[in-house]
Parts: sequence; structure tokens; C-alpha cells
Amino acid sequence: MRVLAYVAVVGLAVAAIPAAAAENGGLSADYNRCMGKAVSTADMLNCAALESRVQDTALNSAYQSLLRRLEAPRTGQLRVAQRVWLEYRQANCAFVSNPAGGSAARVAGATCLLDMTAARVRELRAFATEAAGR
Repeated sequence: MRVLAYVAVVGLAVAAIPAAAAENGGLSADYNRCMGKAVSTADMLNCAALESRVQDTALNSAYQSLLRRLEAPRTGQLRVAQRVWLEYRQANCAFVSNPAGGSAARVAGATCLLDMTAARVRELRAFATEAAGR
């Protein structure tokens, strides 16, 4: 009976991992811990810079994975879409990071970049999953 209870508890804990990642918008647990300890704007921006590396790596990986699954002319379409998306992300987050908004606006701009990148990673992964199913 104890073994069954243990298996049930472990199963529930493992099942909660994707839910926690989804609640977090795709950002890493390290980022959450870092932000939880941050006491200044500089600390928050440092957390965002570290997470930016994580998200950029995930973005590049998802993009390359999708490219490998596509055939021409879809690969060309993806390249154009990705370039335009990168420009949009930059412009959108520059707007969020209002220069007249003070230090909080800088954090908001950095968070914007992270959130948009994590969303794009999820989107590219979904496209890759769909392409693999064909």
C-alpha cells in the first residue's frame, strides 16, 4: 500500500512539471528563483540577461529543428517570417521599454523580450511537431 501511495505522489509531481512550465510562460525555474532573490533593478536586469541566453538558445534550437522538417518553399517562408518576427519583437519591446518610464520600464522591456521569445519557441516547436506528423 505504501508503494502504491509513493508511486501516486511521484506521478502527480511529475505530471505537475509541464503545468508549472506552462504557468511560467516557458521561462526557466532558474529565472524565477533569480527574480525571487532580486532586490534591485540591476539584479532584475541581470536575471533577464541570464534568461535571455537560455531563451535565445531554445529559440535557435526550435528554429533549426523546424527548418530541418520543412521542404522548399516552406523553408524560405520560415526564414522570412523569422526575420520579420525578430524585427517585430525588437520594435514591440522597445516600445514597452519606454525611455521616459524610468528603471521599471527597462525591466518591462527585458521581460517583454523574454516573454515574446518563450512564446515563439512554443510556436516553433508546435509547428515542428505538426510537420513531423506529416
